[in-house]
Amino acid sequence: MDLPSFGDFYLKNIFNTNLEKFNCDRDLEKYFKEHAKDNEEELTAKTYFLHKNGIESPLVGFSLSNNAIKTSIDIESLIVPNARHKVYPAVLIGRFATHSEFRNQGHGRIAIDLIKTWFITKNKTGCRFIIVHSRKDAVSFYEKNQFIHYEEDELPNSRNVFLYFDLKDYELSLRNS
Repeated sequence: MDLPSFGDFYLKNIFNTNLEKFNCDRDLEKYFKEHAKDNEEELTAKTYFLHKNGIESPLVGFSLSNNAIKTSIDIESLIVPNARHKVYPAVLIGRFATHSEFRNQGHGRIAIDLIKTWFITKNKTGCRFIIVHSRKDAVSFYEKNQFIHYEEDELPNSRNVFLYFDLKDYELSLRNS
């Protein structure tokens, strides 16, 4: 499978990435270095890293898995009436971290944009939304990347904030630009 790229930036899967060169938040780093490969082998998540030509260390790491989002009034209004369902297919960004040396340089936004584009290009499974259960200290990052808050009472874990991004709107905006 071809992984997306943008200019000097490209994605590599976890098995082709030198994890020793990736440093980030302690809990996230532990996940990437100790658990992500197990999730790959169990077919429950796929983990990728954003790289840039000329930089040896991976810049951003993230894990993706299939998921779904329940219908809410906000989401229902986005869907044409004869295509509405009780749940909609989504991809979950389960883990997302920027290398500590490269934070606040726009690399996270590039990774998010690659994910968005990847899931509307040659759509293979029908995926309408990207969802994330963000730590509260990372919510502003997702908001800057046009993620929207889901209904507060639907949160599975009060330590996290549930946000979503509508890929259909993104696809339409790219077509019209």
